[in-house]
Amino acid sequence: MSQPTSISPEDPASALQQPTPPAAGGGAAALLPLLVLVFALLVLIIGAGLLYVTIAHPSLAMPLTVSVAGVTVVFTIAGAIAAFIAASRR
Repeated sequence: MSQPTSISPEDPASALQQPTPPAAGGGAAALLPLLVLVFALLVLIIGAGLLYVTIAHPSLAMPLTVSVAGVTVVFTIAGAIAAFIAASRR
């Protein structure tokens, strides 16, 4: 005759624990790297377009260089402000 087998855990408290649900922020944590990837691809596409225009029309090299430098300064200032705001919230 076969005996009914029961699996007894070594720690009875572990048998009473419910499985933990996955963290609620899992989707939100994956959003930031995705946004960074999309932003990097967008910058590459815009940069390639500006390079093409500069090569096709050399007279636009100086105005495009100045405008790219201006956009770089604006993004740098915005990033610094965002960093200060994030640091002050801690």
